[in-house]
Amino acid sequence: MTAVSRTASDPYGVIGDLVAAVDSGLPMESVRTAIGRAVSSKPAAVRLAQALDDDPTLLISGRAEGPASVERLIRALVELGAAHVVRPPCSRCGKLRPLTNTDGSGQRLCSPCGRGHSKRTGWTAGACEVCGNGGTPPYGRDRAGREVCRLCYKAECTEDPATDLLSYLHRLNFGLDDAVLRPLIANVAGHNASITRRLLWDLQNQPGLLAGRAHHYGPRTLLLAERLHQAGARDVPVPACPHCGRAVRLSHSIKRLRVCGTCYNRSTAEPCKRCGRTRPVAGRDTDGSPFCTGCRDQEAACQERCVRCGRDRAVSVRTDQGPLCATCRKPPTMQCSACGKTRPCFHSAAGTPRCRACLTKLEPCTDCGRPSRVVARTERGPFCENCWKVAPEARKPCQNCSTVERLFHYGLCHRCAGERHLRTLLTPPDGKARPELEKVASALLDFNPRRTLLYLRESPTANKLITDLGAGTCELTHEALDARMTGPKDLAVDYFRSVLVSAGILPVRDEYLARLERWIEHKTAALEDPDDRRLITAFARWDRIARIRRRARGKPISASTADITQVYITKAIVFLSWLKEHNATLATCRQPLIDLWLTSENNQGPYSAKPFVTWAVRSNFASGISIPARPRRIFHRPLDADERWIIARRLLNDDSFETRDRVAGLMVLLYGQTPARICRLTTAHVHHDDHGVALQINKTPLRLPPPLDNLVLQLVDIARNQEHMVMSNELNAPWLFPTQQPGKPLSSSRLAARLRNIGLPSEAGRCAALLDLCVQVPPAVLQRLLGISPFAAERWAAGAVRTAYAAEVARR
Repeated sequence: MTAVSRTASDPYGVIGDLVAAVDSGLPMESVRTAIGRAVSSKPAAVRLAQALDDDPTLLISGRAEGPASVERLIRALVELGAAHVVRPPCSRCGKLRPLTNTDGSGQRLCSPCGRGHSKRTGWTAGACEVCGNGGTPPYGRDRAGREVCRLCYKAECTEDPATDLLSYLHRLNFGLDDAVLRPLIANVAGHNASITRRLLWDLQNQPGLLAGRAHHYGPRTLLLAERLHQAGARDVPVPACPHCGRAVRLSHSIKRLRVCGTCYNRSTAEPCKRCGRTRPVAGRDTDGSPFCTGCRDQEAACQERCVRCGRDRAVSVRTDQGPLCATCRKPPTMQCSACGKTRPCFHSAAGTPRCRACLTKLEPCTDCGRPSRVVARTERGPFCENCWKVAPEARKPCQNCSTVERLFHYGLCHRCAGERHLRTLLTPPDGKARPELEKVASALLDFNPRRTLLYLRESPTANKLITDLGAGTCELTHEALDARMTGPKDLAVDYFRSVLVSAGILPVRDEYLARLERWIEHKTAALEDPDDRRLITAFARWDRIARIRRRARGKPISASTADITQVYITKAIVFLSWLKEHNATLATCRQPLIDLWLTSENNQGPYSAKPFVTWAVRSNFASGISIPARPRRIFHRPLDADERWIIARRLLNDDSFETRDRVAGLMVLLYGQTPARICRLTTAHVHHDDHGVALQINKTPLRLPPPLDNLVLQLVDIARNQEHMVMSNELNAPWLFPTQQPGKPLSSSRLAARLRNIGLPSEAGRCAALLDLCVQVPPAVLQRLLGISPFAAERWAAGAVRTAYAAEVARR
């Protein structure tokens, strides 16, 4: 962690020490009073302390330099009796006045000299730009915006500018009489002749100003246009932001254009030094690095000692006793204006105190009628969050593509907002975008614009990755993405990789196997004993990985295979640690110690170490030891026949369940399929012809009865939306059970969890289905249709006979 300087952590102490070094006779209480007059917040105190720390002679040299708080501090010290500090005079006129301005070169100016200074032309020595008279200072700006003297300014003025403005507005034929226009002008100009005259000159210089171009001028012109529109003037629209087109308050300026606060924040946003996200600048540290509003509270320069808890925290409110943090800030206790109870209330300063319960009071939603928290109000009434998502009023046309949907921000839909943000990240500082990255942008936006937008905005890793791609410091390869990962599994990099693979930009690879190899590298690197690290690396690489590659035969492995391998390797590491605790090694281990390992209550799943022990004996790292096969697991009690058919009928007829849950559940209950095999089904396994719908689970297609066939066809139609993607299967066909990860199917564990959520235990349902099928269908037919071996079919049939016999005996 970077050390915080004393200037940032204790600026008041730094200023006090510097003042005491110059004028030791001044009481410290007076110094603190002077500091309080000079600065009103800790960030301002940090800037003052930094300036004095860089050049302590500012207190005694009389130079009009540095921030304005330096002059305020010296002035306050002199008023409180300081004898050795020197108050700086104005660098222009030499008078002792408050130095509120600067000449642009670092020299401080007083207010009168600052008004006569022009940053555009430099100091004009008071010369009028019309008559050239240099004897008097500039009085103001004329109709053309030139600095003129008093005589030239008065030459263009009339006696009553309010009457002239009223006459001009009448000539524009807005349909408003004097009774409306006179108080309207007085309200806008505040009975100020100079403001009224400037409004008149602006309207005369730009005739179309009130017809939609008011944002080119100042806030008074905007206010005049708004008041005319509210009064019902013809052909006077509400002033809209020239950037986003929204009719909102235009409170800021960008290149002399009045814009809304949202567009101003977006144009001035910079990458935060802490979180890396591009956000509006809430402040800067002593080095000038920006930080956003969310990170501002973590800056030492923005934290002060809370007078209640004594911790250094961001100031939430300042009281007479001192600053309070957000935790210690409590609303005042008074009578709530809504419920009448005496409680801590908010909005007390506005005269309408409300307690927390009344502020979050539930109201009936207009659509669903349920009492809920109101998130939006329309002419129809209040809306809850769920109903507002589907309400017609929430959908508006995008300012860019005219797509009607719930807009994200700046009047843009999710795709347009995501494209703007993505193009900004992909554009390097020199402004020359790499042409080969165009396909990357298209892939991210085409898959899921909303998710891409949230992915880019909320993930610092994604922002850094995309920015480096645009700058050319990151290559578009699997190896470069692997180097960017912070661990065996990095969700931001994994999502980016899956999008590029599905779009054909990166080649398809066995992602579960690659992830397993990365996990092994991180796991073995964490081992402190080099002998253990060498053993585990050899076991993982030459036994587990080699076995997986042989059995996969070039096909992608499943997630369960990778999970089981991780269990075996983890248990091997635990076994070696257990041997050390018992003062033994793998070479000195004997069978009695293995028996103790198997019977120890502290070891969960001790039989999982069998592959490691077997490999160690075969590779001559151990001898005379073995772990027997795991005892056969308890047979799952199958579902009762009646319960099985009740669940099956519900899945066939109840449309409230998702289609993929209904299909998966019926495949388990009717055909005894495992979740691992179901989730690997693709559209290529579904055959639709004149004879109906068939599902090819094994060699012979399985004909599906109605209405299961229609449900499967619905899944196929949903999956057709992914036909343009590259899939992680040998058929390159869309998955019937896809996920948010492009090109990836649903995992077997997740599918089993979804079935449990609808009341179907997959293992018990599969047992019931196989017990029923193996009695009715010959083993050879089951092998061709469902892929069940004849030996397994015979065992299931024998189990069904024993179950039926036991049930018959129980009924006697």
